Amino acid sequence: MTYSFYDGTIPVLKSILTSLKNVLNKAQERPDYESLVQARLYEDMKPLESQIRIATQFSENLIAKLTAREAVVFEDNLTSFAQFHERIDKVLQSLKGIDKDFVNKQAEVSGPVQLGPAKSADMTNAAYAHGICLPNIYFHLTTAYGILRKEGVPLGKMDYFIGFAEFMIPQAAGKY
Repeated sequence: MTYSFYDGTIPVLKSILTSLKNVLNKAQERPDYESLVQARLYEDMKPLESQIRIATQFSENLIAKLTAREAVVFEDNLTSFAQFHERIDKVLQSLKGIDKDFVNKQAEVSGPVQLGPAKSADMTNAAYAHGICLPNIYFHLTTAYGILRKEGVPLGKMDYFIGFAEFMIPQAAGKY
């Protein structure tokens, strides 16, 4: 079996978002979990709600690019863990039924990509996926994890990796 562009994007997004849901679920075991919505790793960094918003927006942007549709622009209105889960679930739902062959054909398609509010560049979808989106999504998963650890949520390495267990270690599916 050949490893494809699809394999390096769509299942990876599912894994990242599943891990993000898992660390949020662990935080919700605390009675005061809603107080964590605005928690920050450091005062000049964005809060937890921004980590969720940005991770899901980059995920949606990548899915849209790889399925040749316009991206949904999510509102900046996350104020609760219920909304965090709703947003993540919406993105996870959009991953279902994506055609592997179609995505694989999108790897070398080039087009303009926004690199910020006033900057864009032409790049292939593969460069966009692996050079822009996935690094950003991993960063925001890791930062959300770090915020929750800083706030005393008892997270371990497996809590981060759990979303990847089924993808990377199929025999581990359902064991964690």
